[in-house]
Amino acid sequence: MSEDKKVVTQVEHVEQEVTLQRDIKGWQVGMIALGGVIGSCYFLGVGWTISVMGPAVILAYGLVGFIVYGLMIAYGELLVNLPRKGSFVAYTNEFLGGPVSVGFGWAFWFNWVAYVPSEAIAVSIVLNSLIPGNMFMYSVGALAGITILNSLPVKMFARVESTLAMIKVITIVMFILLAFGIWVGLWGNGGYLGSQNLISDPMVGIFDNLFPYGGLIIITLMVTVLVSFQGTEIVGLAASEAQNPDKAIPRACKSVTYRIIGLYLIPILLVILLVPYGEADLENGSIFAYALNMYGLQWAGGILSAVVMIAAFSCANAGLYGTVRCMYGLAVEGLAPKFLLKLSDKGTPRRAVYFTIIPMWAVLMLGYFLPDSNFYAYLLTMSGFTGTLAWVGIIGSQIVFRKRLRKRGYDVTQLKARVKHEWIPWFAMIAQLIGLGALAFDAEMAPVFPLALSAVIGPMVVYVVLKKMGKTRQIIALDPTEKTFDEAFPDLNRKAISE
Repeated sequence: MSEDKKVVTQVEHVEQEVTLQRDIKGWQVGMIALGGVIGSCYFLGVGWTISVMGPAVILAYGLVGFIVYGLMIAYGELLVNLPRKGSFVAYTNEFLGGPVSVGFGWAFWFNWVAYVPSEAIAVSIVLNSLIPGNMFMYSVGALAGITILNSLPVKMFARVESTLAMIKVITIVMFILLAFGIWVGLWGNGGYLGSQNLISDPMVGIFDNLFPYGGLIIITLMVTVLVSFQGTEIVGLAASEAQNPDKAIPRACKSVTYRIIGLYLIPILLVILLVPYGEADLENGSIFAYALNMYGLQWAGGILSAVVMIAAFSCANAGLYGTVRCMYGLAVEGLAPKFLLKLSDKGTPRRAVYFTIIPMWAVLMLGYFLPDSNFYAYLLTMSGFTGTLAWVGIIGSQIVFRKRLRKRGYDVTQLKARVKHEWIPWFAMIAQLIGLGALAFDAEMAPVFPLALSAVIGPMVVYVVLKKMGKTRQIIALDPTEKTFDEAFPDLNRKAISE
């Protein structure tokens, strides 16, 4: 949206007795972001992606990891230079316009409303394998625990979620050490493995071994891989409740990127070296546990299987947290019902919690009483589509933010936590759009694609219609400590002319 065509919106700075509390410590922000990233989709989905991509999966995860890097540096620049309590929808509304912000924000909400119950089901599956019982009650208990945690003051949520994230990180580090030892023959029953699993057919070239299903598979299934990284943006949603955000947010954005390399790429490379890609699938459960069991380390495989349950609960917990803050942000921006702005006396957006958790309970019941063999896969694909749009919106907002700064006479090199190489966010955004375009031509995902698309377009249409009817709120309710772009960065060119 160009500067001269931008509609000036009246801004109301609202004095509230209760606001979102900054009770999340700096190190907890990074751990919460990891909590959203490392879920059951990571532990279970990696096996499926290896089975359909072969060894090329490491390149696919590397590409997506670079996309995440572009996302995080762009988001960090926005969060530090124009801090908001409205999450990423505050930026899409400011820089991309109300209709786009409504579409992306509500799609993000629909995404997690569908995905969190699937994680609760994953908890019940793993728990049932350890302690046979009633899977329905297990999943109900998991979602009930998530509901309670998100109704408590944010500092309680931060303590629990950061602890669960640490357990996952420690477990993955344990896997790296054990898997490397198996590969070089220090333990396990396989001896030195070398590249025997990586080069499955010595009679063909290296390319055919690395890309048994063709090179384009990386593009066509990019969005599926992106699902494993969904939740990275939660670091921004936690920003409004972080202590010392100027220091905590840039550090968290960078650390998440570095940790993704260590927690994603290295473990996946080791899995490829240990397990022939033809043996990797969802039927074996966690591919990480399967790799350890395959070489006689059943005790470690059992630990990995149990951690899948923790990962599923943690991811769902962080997902609900992020979704609630997104919905609260939409209300702040005047793009969701005003009653969602009400906070509890402890600073928790409890109304937004209930507004979000009730549909999640409905999806959970739907998953049990209307079973579909492709139900889980459909949820993952929808999550990838709608979640990717949120990332595109974040990067697009940062690009427009810089464009407006330059037009107003500012030197972008003086920004705090700035993006040093502007081409990286551009590359990340274009790559995601290509992946979304490829998804539209995936015949297997044809049933879910229209549903995912409607989650974006539907709210946009409703917003436009209501706006024409004069039913939308034109006032953005900001905290007194926040500033709009116009307030934070007045036009230097006009100031120079007036002087």
